[in-house]
Amino acid sequence: MAQLGPNRGRRSVNKRNTYVTKSGQSIKLNRNISDRWKARREQLIRSKAQRLAGMPKSRVGRFFYRLNPKRMYHYWFSREGALMALRITGIGIVSVFVVLLGLFAFFRKDLPNLDSISGANLGGSMRYYDRTGKVLLWDDAEGVKRYPVEDKQISNYIKQATIAVEDKDFFKHGGFDVRGIVRAGVSDTLGHGTKQGGSTITQQLVRLTQNGVGHQQTISRKVKELILAVELERSYTKQQILTGYLNSAPYGGIEVGVEAGARDYFHKSAKDLTLDEAAFLASMPKAPTYYSPYSLEDFDQKALIGRQ
Repeated sequence: MAQLGPNRGRRSVNKRNTYVTKSGQSIKLNRNISDRWKARREQLIRSKAQRLAGMPKSRVGRFFYRLNPKRMYHYWFSREGALMALRITGIGIVSVFVVLLGLFAFFRKDLPNLDSISGANLGGSMRYYDRTGKVLLWDDAEGVKRYPVEDKQISNYIKQATIAVEDKDFFKHGGFDVRGIVRAGVSDTLGHGTKQGGSTITQQLVRLTQNGVGHQQTISRKVKELILAVELERSYTKQQILTGYLNSAPYGGIEVGVEAGARDYFHKSAKDLTLDEAAFLASMPKAPTYYSPYSLEDFDQKALIGRQ
């Protein structure tokens, strides 16, 4: 009788890394990564074969068999179910990315190059002074009163009030607010009150200063607006965008821009606005014809004071 030596209790039966113990149990050892992957693949094939063996033969029967809550629970909380969930998630992310790229390319081709945010397309006013440069002789508004000013010539009160009422996350987002868009979509769908746009200050600036976007409440217009808003955020600083908006926002009547609004309503420059005056002006751009005292037909004084 042969001695088993130091490997007593187990003996090799072939050269494929398979060993059989004294009790008759087979043990397969993986000597490298390739063997491990092969063993894992064989195990998955056996598991799938065992699972399919217990299912009904017809496709319809297998479909309802899988819908059993207990079986679904065990599957999705198993290793195989977790791997399948990862695959589905990965495919979903890649699909969304490809769709977004396609949408961007489709809508961007019809849009002009990003114009200046100075608001030159909105028009402006010409002011004529005497030879001293201090006495105003004539103000030619040409249908629009607008006096663009630099950032340092605008009160911090009107900046803060505008951000608070129009876009509180202005310094956090990259041009658009997903929560605001979803909230506006739900509100508009359910018909809760007035229509909401969900637009950020950047999107509003795009609508005011960029030609080719349009003002209709359509999905294509919103997509174009989002594309240009993202480009605007990449091309300008937040402070430049805010200044551009304040120089282009409507403040009722023919007043466009915070400087024109400050001069007409309070007879002072935008840099001298007080807190209550800034809150008054910041209330208007959402609905200028409704909140402006110059709009005699639609003006609602209580609504303006309440919003202020």
